[in-house]
Amino acid sequence: MSAPRLTRRGAALLLAGAPALLARPALVRATTSSRPAWPADRPVRVIVPLAAGGTADFLARHLASRLQELTGQSFVVENRTGGGGAVGWQAVARAAPDATTVLLTDNSLAIAAAAGRDVGFDPRQDLEPVSLLAQYPPLLTAAPSLPVQDLKGFLAYAKARPGQLFYGSGGIGSVPHLQAELLQEAAGIRLNHVSYRGMAQAVTDLIGGQVQFILPVYPTVAGQLRGGALKPMAVGAAERLPALPDLPTAREQGLDFVHHAWFGLLAPRGTPQEALAGMQAVMASAMSGQDFGRRLEETGATVPGAETAAFREAMASEIALWSRVLREHNIKVE
Repeated sequence: MSAPRLTRRGAALLLAGAPALLARPALVRATTSSRPAWPADRPVRVIVPLAAGGTADFLARHLASRLQELTGQSFVVENRTGGGGAVGWQAVARAAPDATTVLLTDNSLAIAAAAGRDVGFDPRQDLEPVSLLAQYPPLLTAAPSLPVQDLKGFLAYAKARPGQLFYGSGGIGSVPHLQAELLQEAAGIRLNHVSYRGMAQAVTDLIGGQVQFILPVYPTVAGQLRGGALKPMAVGAAERLPALPDLPTAREQGLDFVHHAWFGLLAPRGTPQEALAGMQAVMASAMSGQDFGRRLEETGATVPGAETAAFREAMASEIALWSRVLREHNIKVE
C-alpha cells in the first residue's frame, strides 16, 4: 500500500517545462500553472506517530501520493512512533513553521489533551489544524458465541446481565475504550473493560469468546468480515457506510450513538496564515477527487469537508467531551 516516493531528480523531470516557481523563504508564490501549489519550496515531510502498516500509515501514503500527483511536489511519509504518539507529535510541534513538516494523526491527540498528558508541548496550542482527512465510525460487534442476532437483542442481553459481560479495547484511554464508555451511557448498560495492547488481540479474543463486545473500525476487522468470522450488528455513524451498505446504523435500531475515529492534518504553531490557507486549499483539491474519496470509502471511511475552521471546532468539542468522560468515569490515562 505504500505510495511511491518521488525523488528530487524525478520531481525535476516532472516539472520540466512547467513555469518556474518564484519562491521566497518558506512560502511559494502563485504560479501561472493551473496546478495548486503547496506553500513550501522543499520536500514536505508527513509525520505519522503510529506504526507502518496501520490505518494512519495507509492514509498518509495515500494522501502523499495524491498530493504529489496534484502538485508535482515531493511528499515523504515518516513514521515516528513511541510515547503513545508523543514522539511524532513532538517532531511536528517543534518543527519550523514553514509548511515543510506536517502531522497526520488521530483522536489520540485530543484524548492526550483532555487527559492532561505530559507530551512535551501543549496539544491545544502548539499545533495548527489544517484539514480533516477521514473519519472511521466504529462497528458495534458482539462475540459470535452470544445468542443475539442484532443490536436490540444484544442490548437486551446486556441489560439483563449488568457487569457480567466484557468488552475489549486497544488500551486504557484509547478511542475504542472511550467510545465504549459513551455507548454504555447511551444504552444504559454496564460492561467490564479488558485492555489490550492494540485491537488485534481484542478481535482474536472476541472470536474466541473471552470478551463479548468490541468497537473496531472497518480496516481492523475487514479480513474477519470477509471470512465470516465476525458479523457486526450496527455502525456508529449517521448514515450507512458505502463499504457495508447492508449494515444498519445504531440509530436505525433505536440507539442514538454516533462517533468516529478521525484522522487529520496539522502544522506547527506559528505557521503563517497565508501558508495555512494554501495548505488547506491544496487539501480541498486533493480530497475532491472522486478516485481519492472512493479509495477511502472502500476502507470504511467517510470523507468530511476540508475546512480548517470545522476541524478546529471539532477538536475543541472532542477535547471537552473526553475531558468529561475521563473525569466522570474516573479513567486515568498515563
